[in-house]
Amino acid sequence: MRLPYTRRSRVVVAVVAACAIAAAGTTVALARRGDSDHSAGAKPTAVNEIADQAAAGASTKPSVGRPSTTQPARSSTVPVRKPSSPASVKPSTKTTVKPSAKPTKKPTTKPVVKPVVVPQQGNPLSQTDGLYVDPQSQPVYWVSEHSGDARRASIKAGIADRPLARWFNGDGADVSDAKAYVVGASRAGKLPVLVFYHIPQRGCGGGEGASSASAYRSWIDSMAAAIGKNPAVVILEPDALPQLDCLSSSAQTTRLSLFSYAVDQLRSSAPNTWTYLDAGHDDWTPAGTMAKWLKAAGIANARGFSLNVSNFQSTARNVSYANAVNAALGSSKHFVIDTSRNGNPLNGDDWCNPTGQRVGVTPRTGGATGLDLQLWVKPPGESDGDCGIGAGSEAGDFSPAIAMKLLGH
Repeated sequence: MRLPYTRRSRVVVAVVAACAIAAAGTTVALARRGDSDHSAGAKPTAVNEIADQAAAGASTKPSVGRPSTTQPARSSTVPVRKPSSPASVKPSTKTTVKPSAKPTKKPTTKPVVKPVVVPQQGNPLSQTDGLYVDPQSQPVYWVSEHSGDARRASIKAGIADRPLARWFNGDGADVSDAKAYVVGASRAGKLPVLVFYHIPQRGCGGGEGASSASAYRSWIDSMAAAIGKNPAVVILEPDALPQLDCLSSSAQTTRLSLFSYAVDQLRSSAPNTWTYLDAGHDDWTPAGTMAKWLKAAGIANARGFSLNVSNFQSTARNVSYANAVNAALGSSKHFVIDTSRNGNPLNGDDWCNPTGQRVGVTPRTGGATGLDLQLWVKPPGESDGDCGIGAGSEAGDFSPAIAMKLLGH
C-alpha cells in the first residue's frame, strides 16, 4: 500500500563550495570484491572497514533554512544560499515532432525495425578507488566547530568520515558547486554521489522545485555539463516517481518526459556517470506500477533505480522489491539502496525521527545480485523535523543527539 507523502522523510544537501575545503576532502577506500555485472567491464568493490579520515578546514557553518510552510515538516537538507528564481516559462503542450506523412500506397513488405542500441557508459567504479567523503557535509561542519564536545569523536568516526551523498536542489550555486565537488573527487581518485532534487512541482504537486519544465531542462543541461567526463553517481529526483499519481494527467506526462530528458542528457554529457531513477520502496508503490513508470521515465537508458532514500526499510526487503520491479520490467536493471538509517529496520509507519533506529552498513558496493552500491544518501543525524527523537529540531538540521542515537549511544 502506498504511503501518503506526509510520511516520507526527505533531505536536500547543498552547502557552499569552497575550493580550499574541497581540496581537503577525504575519502574512504573500498576493498574489491566480485559482483554479477559482467557488462560493466570491472569487478565492483566492497567495504570491509572504513578508515577514519579527517575532513578538516571547514571554516564556516552552512546556513539552514526553515522547511516550507506549504507542506508538513519533512526531512530536507537545506541549501546554503536562497535558490534563484528562474524565469517562468510555460511548458509547451504540443509535440515537437510532426508525424510522418501517410504513404500513398501500402508497402508490400513489413519494414525491418532494428532495436536501439544503447551505448555502454564508462564504469565509474573501475575509474575510481573508493567513494568520496564530502568535505562540506553538515556532520563535517559540526565536528570542526565542536572540538570540545564529548560526542565529537564518535560523530566524526561514525558519520563525518563516511562517504555521504551531496544533494542539489536548485540553489543558484548548484552548477559551480557540482563542478568543484566532482573535480575534487576526481583529483582524489574517488567516486562522488550526487542527488538531483529539483523537478517542477516537487513534493506531490507543491510549489517547490524548478519553476517550469523549460527551467528544469536548462538546469539539467548545466548540471550534466558540470559533471562532464568525471566519474560520478547520480540519484535522480527522490520521491518524484512514487508521488506521480498525486499530479494531474498532463503534469504526469510532463514529469515523465523530464525524467527521460535528464537521463539522456546525463548519458550524453556525463558519459562516466551511472544514473539511478528513484523508485521509493515496496510499501509505497506496487512493483508493477513502478515498472510502468520507470519505463516511461527512460529507465532503458539509465543504469538503474534507487531504493529506500531517507527511509528505514531493511536491505533484504529492498532487494526483494528490486527483483519484483525487474521482473515487471522484463529486464535486469541494477539498483542502489540507501542504508543510512536501516540498521534496525522500521516496523510500523512512523517516518519522523522514529525511536530505536540505527545506521545501516557503511557505504560499499555489492551485497546482492544487481545491487551496485549501498549508500548513505540521507546523512545520518539530519532531523526529519520537530518530532520523535528530534523534538525541538527543524527538518534538515544536523542534531548531534539524533546522530548519537543512530550510532547506538
